[in-house]
Amino acid sequence: TMNVFVELLLFLGTLLYSYLEAFVKLFVPARRKSLSGELVLITGAGHGVGRATALEFAKRQSRLVLWDINKHGVEETAAECQKLGATVQTFVVDCSKREEIYSTADKVKKDIGDVTILVNNAGVITAADFLSTQDHQIERMFEVNILGHMWTTRAFLPVMMNNNYGHIVTVASAAGHFVTPYMVAY
Repeated sequence: TMNVFVELLLFLGTLLYSYLEAFVKLFVPARRKSLSGELVLITGAGHGVGRATALEFAKRQSRLVLWDINKHGVEETAAECQKLGATVQTFVVDCSKREEIYSTADKVKKDIGDVTILVNNAGVITAADFLSTQDHQIERMFEVNILGHMWTTRAFLPVMMNNNYGHIVTVASAAGHFVTPYMVAY
């Protein structure tokens, strides 16, 4: 019972601190970093969150490298970003394939430059009950949603460390933390 009490106090203290911090930030907003000229690579940029993220970086004058398995989708995203004035390079990449990630990353580094912001956004989901989800669908989710993020990070992190500069963002869903009907495998 003592542990429960200590954990509750710790939780309440953390909660109070978070609320106070948020309240202070209402009146003293953090200075936003300029993203102009940053080389931003976004995986899964052909639609959804990846496309929206690319558009936001384009509005902030970032140079974009967009990856997606869907050629048509990534080209549509690129066209929208170019209308906003961004320079964009696109690549068709299957983020479940380690060697494809590494070879495309090498091409990006050689032909375009050092990525300063990596947004690991590629992801797949199968909406089915657990027993109806096929083995290959579960494997694909792990290959793209977990291993793909590891391989892209391993491809770009060493240069960021050598330059002592860079950011890595990994997009994930809260659905991975809670049991949701028809998403148990996810």
